[in-house]
Amino acid sequence: MEDKKKMLLADLALLLAAACWGGGFVAGDIAAENFSPFFIMAVRFTGAALFMGLLFRRHVKNSTKEDWKAGMILGSLLFVAQPVQIIALKYTTPSKQAFLITTYVIIVPFVSWVVLRKRPGIKAFVAGVLALAGIGLISLSSSLGIELGDGLTLLFSLLYSFIIVMTGILAKRVNPLAMSFFQYLTTGVLSIGTTLLFEEKATVFPAAGIGALIYLLSINTVVAYTLQNVAQRYTSDTHSAVLISTESVIGYFCGVVLYGDPFTPRVLAGGLIVFSAVLLSVVEWEKILKK
Repeated sequence: MEDKKKMLLADLALLLAAACWGGGFVAGDIAAENFSPFFIMAVRFTGAALFMGLLFRRHVKNSTKEDWKAGMILGSLLFVAQPVQIIALKYTTPSKQAFLITTYVIIVPFVSWVVLRKRPGIKAFVAGVLALAGIGLISLSSSLGIELGDGLTLLFSLLYSFIIVMTGILAKRVNPLAMSFFQYLTTGVLSIGTTLLFEEKATVFPAAGIGALIYLLSINTVVAYTLQNVAQRYTSDTHSAVLISTESVIGYFCGVVLYGDPFTPRVLAGGLIVFSAVLLSVVEWEKILKK
């Protein structure tokens, strides 16, 4: 019973993380319009590490060598992946990216299969495809083409699939809170070095850009990434990917509210399909049907 409660809380945590990331598409787009990619990452992840160090200083103080290693591995992967998403936003829209990014729902089971040598159940594949179909109804238009922004977003999805799988492996072995601190610190330090060496210094700091950075630092990173790191200790990679993919629904509605995108019956149908995919993934139908 205790394990079931932990899994339920993990599911709720992943859904909350998805809601945070949904709003992050718009924040990311605003930040990308005002600042360079590695400057955004330097502020976002160094600031997040500072917050984590203050909020969970006991966990950081008592961290082990394994916590450091796990955080540095995930931080290095994040350093490679995150700028791809930021750059992609310069060539595509937040609502379009919200759909394309969630192709990791389809990729994760295969990455997990390759890395862990464990074939996921058919339900995981069906839920992933169903979620992707619903997201497509919400976000795609008939004119969708694989342009530069789309291609970069799909590349990020592939890279993020590896992050999801590695997070699932490492979070079960270490303290996820300490791991999160070292993950953000690693990404932040690498980003600081990169922006100092290769990017022009920011000279203008508009209020909208600063607000977007604050959202990315606090909500998208300290809250969402930490929730993911902790939650994946108690659930599978494929299951996590399906739940996290609901970020696209939130991302689309943020586009509707903030950017005036039209709301149509197709959007409602897509949302219901995504919700069905989540139910398929999280509900133990076999046990229900036996009763």
